[in-house]
Amino acid sequence: MTLFLRQYATFIWLVLFWVLCCIYAPPLAYAVLPISVYLMRRRDMWAAMIFGFLICLVLSDSHPIVVPLEVMKTAKYTYIVALALIVFNDQERMKPLARIFPLFLPFFIYAFFPIIRSPSPISSIEKTMSYALLFLVVPNLVLFNFRRSGWSFFRDLIWFIVLIITSQQLLRFMVPNSWIFVEERFRGYFGNPNGLAVFVYLTFVLFVVVNHLRSDLFSRWAKVFIYGLLTYYIITCGARTSLMSTLMFLLFIQFFRISTFLGIISFVAFIGIGEIISSNLPAIISAFGLQEYLRVDTIADGSGRYMAWNFAWQQINEKGFFFFGGGFDNEYWLMYNARHYLSRLGHQGGVHNSYLAFWLNTGIVGLVLYLRGFVLVFIKATKATPIAMAIMFSVLFSILYESWLAGSLNPYTIMLLIILTIVSEEEIIGSASQEVAFEVPDEGSEESVSPLILPAR
Repeated sequence: MTLFLRQYATFIWLVLFWVLCCIYAPPLAYAVLPISVYLMRRRDMWAAMIFGFLICLVLSDSHPIVVPLEVMKTAKYTYIVALALIVFNDQERMKPLARIFPLFLPFFIYAFFPIIRSPSPISSIEKTMSYALLFLVVPNLVLFNFRRSGWSFFRDLIWFIVLIITSQQLLRFMVPNSWIFVEERFRGYFGNPNGLAVFVYLTFVLFVVVNHLRSDLFSRWAKVFIYGLLTYYIITCGARTSLMSTLMFLLFIQFFRISTFLGIISFVAFIGIGEIISSNLPAIISAFGLQEYLRVDTIADGSGRYMAWNFAWQQINEKGFFFFGGGFDNEYWLMYNARHYLSRLGHQGGVHNSYLAFWLNTGIVGLVLYLRGFVLVFIKATKATPIAMAIMFSVLFSILYESWLAGSLNPYTIMLLIILTIVSEEEIIGSASQEVAFEVPDEGSEESVSPLILPAR
């Protein structure tokens, strides 16, 4: 960690400047962020460009009462546009390009057609374009950084994410605890504890994948520290879905390492056993004395999720969204306009289901096209590493209860794209099996890790 802080000290000060700018001079953020991207480009700070985008998305997800960064919710669009322009300008340097975007291209082309029925066409166009740009920009920048710096880029990325997560503890000294806790559940920088939990879950997956492919990136004590940190947060968030998604991922890794067929059978068995357990869950939780942590009183109504699902399904069938949807952001406006009605039924927030969110936005056609690209990425990745299917099934479970995958500029979809790039790009996977001398420096050492530079194909 100390080595990372020394290496990226200038960038960290730049992030602090962004925060101060957003708090005390919000309009300047629309100019400061893209200018910063181009300055980083001029200084060849390619890794920092990805790190900066990630922290912008994290801060944009924060609750206004915790960190007054409301401007970041819209200023982040200038960041993704600046990144996209750089990728377009430097695409010759980045060739061959990452292969994730072409797999989702049919979905992105189709996603523009439902906009004609959107209740907010301008917002729908912005979100459709930002979603497409995210899938184009992030995999290519990740792959380009890998070609420049090798596996040390992923080591630095994980340390940066660890810095984000640990720095949340500073909020305890800056704001009242009632602002960063929701019913004794820690939310930190994020809008709610479930958001923090999803971020930690995806970080857990990323860390396991990197360690699985290159076990020499981190020292033993660094691994113990990071795994302990992530476990602590996944527990203190009190989010049942993210906890189960993490456990599913760890469990299915063992099965898929043996056989893909065994892994699929175990997933089907898990769903079947889960249905049996869910019908008796309150009694089981109470027997173990975990009724307060797992909020047994909210299980019967699914914390309001079932109300939202029923309402979303009703809108799909009654408002004509079944086949073609109503454009990106349709789900948000439907839930927002019905917020008072849903609140009386015990629900607050979105639809809490990525499948239904895609369905409302792009119809069944768009949902199928998206899942086509999603599955094809993992089928391609499975040929190189068996844990890819464990990632896929745990993500499919997570998005059943959360709608994060249907959002473009949030701190979760970008994490999944980074993971997908690692497990699906042949350059990255292929290098993991090569015998490369790679020394992990001590935290107090001034040595830096020699990057693995791969020849261009």
